[in-house]
Amino acid sequence: MKKNFLKFTAACALSISLFSVNVQAQNKERVTFGIDLTDAQEQELLKEFGVSEDQVTIDRITNEDIIEQLGLDPNDPSNYQGGCYSSSYVKLTDKGGIQVKAKNLTEVTALMLSNALVTSGITNAEVMASSPFPVTGTSALSGILKGFEGAKGEELSLKNKKTAQEEIEVTSELGEKIGYDEAAKVINDVKTQVLKETPKNNEEIAKIIDNVTKNYTIELTEEQKEEIKTLMSKINELDIDYDKVKDTLKNISNQIAEVLKESGKEIQESGFFQKLLTALGNFFSSIFDFLKKLLDK
Repeated sequence: MKKNFLKFTAACALSISLFSVNVQAQNKERVTFGIDLTDAQEQELLKEFGVSEDQVTIDRITNEDIIEQLGLDPNDPSNYQGGCYSSSYVKLTDKGGIQVKAKNLTEVTALMLSNALVTSGITNAEVMASSPFPVTGTSALSGILKGFEGAKGEELSLKNKKTAQEEIEVTSELGEKIGYDEAAKVINDVKTQVLKETPKNNEEIAKIIDNVTKNYTIELTEEQKEEIKTLMSKINELDIDYDKVKDTLKNISNQIAEVLKESGKEIQESGFFQKLLTALGNFFSSIFDFLKKLLDK
């Protein structure tokens, strides 16, 4: 009788332990759906995210959630969209930086979201942001942040989240003029230096912007530089420890470089020696072509 009781107790303890582990595993993953999705659209997105309803906790995002998440004015009619469709999958990770995939977001790219998540206070996470049809994606950040907070069990700084949303808006606006991936590079490069150097005033921030962008193949207008400076001034006031985010920032920088390379774009001029090698290569190539023409005559 005593042995049976001990076996039963051990079995119960094991079951509770396994249940606890399973719950913890589930808590590391979160899905947020825009409230206006149909059941069929939700199922479609779950399939895209590679999870089922019994594997994750699901939250549904309303306009009120977006306003609360980003500290927006609830009395401003422009903060109430026609519908909430942007959805996300968030998985907490211990390393690997921020990995974001985005689909059907027309004005917000995965790289822009990665940048903004660092500003929000996130350093490691796997994220998928999507919609069943094309949407701007300007409110996608709020769902991701709600999912992250739910999975983490703690709230992020509202000041950081508001600044992160402003970063999305500035980058998106800049992207309309110079390209969205190019804009993500500008913001990532400048932000990295601002966090590293912790400038004392706006004049020093302006110098960082000039120093970072002076070797770019694109030229920013004074108005664009001013918008970036205003954003960076707010980022500079946040409690972001450069040593804790530098690897994540570098990882994002590498992702941006790879995307630009794959698309045949490059906004940063090569260094002196690379320019010299290119020039020499072009010089000898022109001589070879000249000699070839002479021999062909």
